[in-house]
This record gives sequence, C-alpha cells and structure tokens, in this order.
Amino acid sequence: MRHVWIRIRPDGVTELSPELAPLERDDRRVVTFTLMIVTLGFFMAGFIPPAVVPTVAISCLAGEMILGAKALVLAVLRPPAEVLEVARWQGRRRA
Repeated sequence: MRHVWIRIRPDGVTELSPELAPLERDDRRVVTFTLMIVTLGFFMAGFIPPAVVPTVAISCLAGEMILGAKALVLAVLRPPAEVLEVARWQGRRRA
C-alpha cells in the first residue's frame, strides 16, 4: 500500500483514501489560462472553428463552479475527522 490517508470519523467509521489530491486553486487557474492561450492561438492560426473558443471557456468556468459546489457540499455533509497520514513502507535491503 502506498501513501494513504486514514480518516477516522466521529461516528466510528474509518475511511482509507489515497494521498492524491486535486490541483490547488492557483494551479487550476494557471492551467485554465494556459488552455485559453493555446485555444486562442489555434483559433488565430485557423486550426479550430470560432465556435470552439467559447465552448472551451464555458467548460473551464463550469469545471470551476462544479469544484466549488463540491467543496461546499463536502464541508456541510462530512463531519470533522482526525486525519492520519501513513508514509510509504520502506523495504529494508538484506545484505
């Protein structure tokens, strides 16, 4: 088992989840900005039709709104919990 978070909820349930986490807000904004710059570059070069540019912009905005709604729902529905991080097992070499 690799890096795992053990989440012990007050109701007695223990959750195991991977350490993987979504991008932070600033990192998502950098990715969105880069995606829009690349899309506009392809549009200016004539590789994509004009209808694709607003579609990409709307999908980026919708993704941000969905992640915000998910954060609010999880904050309301999940009880506070004690989180323990378990480091990866380091095997010992035998000589």
